[in-house]
Amino acid sequence: MSNVSACCSYIQALVILCVLLMGYVLRYLCGYRGDRGFSSYRDIRPGGYGNATDVCDSSGGSKTSNTIGELLFGYVVPSVLNLLSFVSAVLVCKVIEHEQLQNLIERVFLLSAKPKRLCRMLWFYLGVALTLLLLLFAYACCVVIMQPAQIIKVAWLAEKLRNWELCLRIGLLCTILLQDLVEIIILSSYYIECYLLRVHLETLSHKLLMHSIDSLDWMREILEFRKLLERVNQHVSIPVCFLIVMNLAYAFAGLVYLFKDFDFHYCALKLVLLNIANVMLWLFLGLLPFFVAGSVTRVCQNAQANGHQIRVRPFVYHNTSAEDLNSTLLFASSLDMSAKLFRMPIQSNYLCFAILVVTIVVLTLGMCLNLSALGKF
Repeated sequence: MSNVSACCSYIQALVILCVLLMGYVLRYLCGYRGDRGFSSYRDIRPGGYGNATDVCDSSGGSKTSNTIGELLFGYVVPSVLNLLSFVSAVLVCKVIEHEQLQNLIERVFLLSAKPKRLCRMLWFYLGVALTLLLLLFAYACCVVIMQPAQIIKVAWLAEKLRNWELCLRIGLLCTILLQDLVEIIILSSYYIECYLLRVHLETLSHKLLMHSIDSLDWMREILEFRKLLERVNQHVSIPVCFLIVMNLAYAFAGLVYLFKDFDFHYCALKLVLLNIANVMLWLFLGLLPFFVAGSVTRVCQNAQANGHQIRVRPFVYHNTSAEDLNSTLLFASSLDMSAKLFRMPIQSNYLCFAILVVTIVVLTLGMCLNLSALGKF
C-alpha cells in the first residue's frame, strides 16, 4: 500500500508539473505578467489595430512590440523561479528524509503546556495562508475580467482562437490559481515549521529557568533542536529563497511600472488601486519570510542567555552544584544558532535597515519619476 501511495504522489507531482508548464506558456501567449497583469490593456488583434474603448493604454493605442528583454525577464525568469521552487519543494518532501518534521511536531506538542493555544495558532497560520491565496487569485480574476477583448496577444493565434476566448480565460485563471497555490503551500509550510521551532525553543528555555528539566536533558534537547533548525536552513529554505527572489522582483518591477510607465490620467481608478494592491501583496510575500526567520533568530539569541539567567536564580537552583551551573553556562554561551535564508543568518536589525532602504527608494521614485501622476492643481 505504501508503494501504491508513493507512486500516486509522484504521478500527482508530475501532473502538477505539466500543468505549471502549460500555465507558463499560456501566460506568455496572453501577455499576463505577475507584476502588472496584462502587458497592454487593449484589444490585441492581428494587424495591430486596437479597440477604441481601451481600459488603459499608455501608448495611445499604438502597437507595442515584444522585446527579448521582456520575454526573458518578464516571462522566462519568473517562470523558471516558480518552477525551481516547486521542483526543490518536491525534492525536499519526497527525496530528503522528512522524519525530522514529525519529530519536531511530536516534541512541540509533548513539551507544550498549552496545546490548545498551539493548535489555534496553527489554524491561524493556515487561515492567513488561505487569505493570501484568495487575494492573489482575486487580483488575477479582476485583471482577466477587466481585459475588454481577446487576451491572446500573438497575432497569428488571435483569429484562430477567437471562438475559444472563454476557455482561454478560464484556463489562464486555473493555471494562475495553481501557481499561486504552490507558492502559498511552500511559504506556509516554512512559516509553520519556523513557528514550531520558535515555540519549541521557548518551551525549553522556560523549563530550564523553572528547573522543570534537568540541565543534561536540556543540553540533549538543544542538540536535537540544532538538527531540526539545520534541516530548515539547509533544505526547507531553498524553495522559499526562489520565491523570495520572484516576489521581490515582482514588487519592485510593479513599483517602477507605477512610477514610470503607468499612466494615471487615462486609467480607471479601480485599475490603479489593483496595481497598487498587487505591489503591496508581492512586497508582503517577499518580506514575510525574513520576519519569520528573524523571530527564530531572536529566540535563538535569547537561549544563549539562559546560562547566565540560571546563575542569578539562587532560590531555583540552590541545590545544584556550581560545576553543573558552570557547564550549563558554558554550553549556553557557546550556542551559535540562527535561522538562515540564502545561507545567511537573518537578524532583525539588518531586516529593519533593509526596510528603511526600500522605503527611501520608494519615496525617491515617487519624487523623481512621476511627480504629476495624480494630476495638477
